[in-house]
Amino acid sequence: MVEQSSALKTELRDNSSAFRIAFVIDLIVCQIGYISVPAIVAAVFLFFWGAAIFFRKYVYTLNIKKVNYYGWLLSFIAANVVTVVIEGYDRGFWLSIGMILYLPMIFFMFYGLHIEAETEEGRRRIYKEIYTLCRIMMWLSLVINILSLISLYTIGQSVSYAFGYLVVYENRFTGIYFNPNLMAFTSFCAMFCCHILWQGDFSEKTSGKPLTKRRRIPIVLSAGLNLAVIFLTDSNATMLIIVCYTITYVCYRLFGGKEIRPGYAVKWVLGLIALFVAVAVSVFAVRSVVQTSATQTMSPPEESINVFETNDDELNKITFEHENKNIDSGRIKLFKQGVNVIKHHPIFGVGKGEITKYGNRYNDNKMKYSDFHNGYLTVFVCSGAVGFILFMGFALCLAKRMISDLFAVKPTIRSDIFPCLASFIAAYCVYAFFEKTLVFDATFMVVFFWLILGYAAVCMVRYEGESYRSCAFFSGNVRRAAADSPENTLQ
Repeated sequence: MVEQSSALKTELRDNSSAFRIAFVIDLIVCQIGYISVPAIVAAVFLFFWGAAIFFRKYVYTLNIKKVNYYGWLLSFIAANVVTVVIEGYDRGFWLSIGMILYLPMIFFMFYGLHIEAETEEGRRRIYKEIYTLCRIMMWLSLVINILSLISLYTIGQSVSYAFGYLVVYENRFTGIYFNPNLMAFTSFCAMFCCHILWQGDFSEKTSGKPLTKRRRIPIVLSAGLNLAVIFLTDSNATMLIIVCYTITYVCYRLFGGKEIRPGYAVKWVLGLIALFVAVAVSVFAVRSVVQTSATQTMSPPEESINVFETNDDELNKITFEHENKNIDSGRIKLFKQGVNVIKHHPIFGVGKGEITKYGNRYNDNKMKYSDFHNGYLTVFVCSGAVGFILFMGFALCLAKRMISDLFAVKPTIRSDIFPCLASFIAAYCVYAFFEKTLVFDATFMVVFFWLILGYAAVCMVRYEGESYRSCAFFSGNVRRAAADSPENTLQ
């Protein structure tokens, strides 16, 4: 009995899947008011748990070398170490060090998880992890959104909190989150998880149960409620990622796994532009309708009002629209401020902990935030040209490989979750131009991206181990690839 208990403890201690799910869910809870502080404390302990697994599974066994493009990632970490050494000890020293310790976690424990899928059993275990996480996200978001809507219709006004504002902030719905942008992005991720669960083949093979109509009901409810919540948060960046995800996935369903001749390239591009415009207009139009409807349902009953008297209800009425009418929400100003910092520290950057210091120094003390709301610019400012080149080298190498695998002429990919994962990554890369993303932010937003990147890498490992025709875009390349393959017909 003692030996069995010890074995279970050891299994849990080394269970990287359990760590990843627990860490991601805890980071969601860290965004919720009043329980965020204990969740942050829990995140610290979870981080040490993950660090212990990382050293046992990746460092001690040298499994880091098995991670795709590990050289780019280690070089990027080294560049950031050099940045901290050059800057020396200062007020932001420990924050910069903390970010450097955080990088191996997201690079190897999350993206690097694909090394656990080298065998068929390993792949099944990772697919089970994806299914479990998506189920938790679906139900958790459903509960959180219901509680948030209850708070909106019972409290109906902004509630000050240590980390931000609850319920409503500047006419934007925050619910029980303390930031509307975090609420919007988390809701989008929950919608994405619902889309994965909607894939019948994936759900049936992973859970062993067919995706019946009854099992589809909570998926539809969760996805619909998450979309409504996103509309009320009035997050333009999240609206953009929804549009990009939808277009990328639709494009794959139209063209993925098929031979596309060069002569159709112009029509293909024009079709993409038309699709983008149509989806964008539709989504923003629906958002306007939802915001207007919510405003009307929250308005007090109409009464006889003296037109010469001020109506306080009209002044305090929530409209669910940005008070800041600039479409960029100040991001252009932040971009210019970031460029000013780069001009003075172009090679190795200033480090994450020194953004505010140098931002104020070179921008007349007008640096309002400790981040530039642009993931790529933040990498350049923090790591300099050296770090930025290394990071983009990794990104471009992986992107080229992923696109080649995704658009292989192999019908089985179309029934897999790989297109969903790749669409999320593509949309997130666009989203990263407008939010705190990519690496230098220890939040759910960053960790979830690297987790999805790791899941996509698992699919790549799977399909690269099979024979198939590559490069679906040009028929000549398809024929050459097919000639080199032992199989001359599509599977």
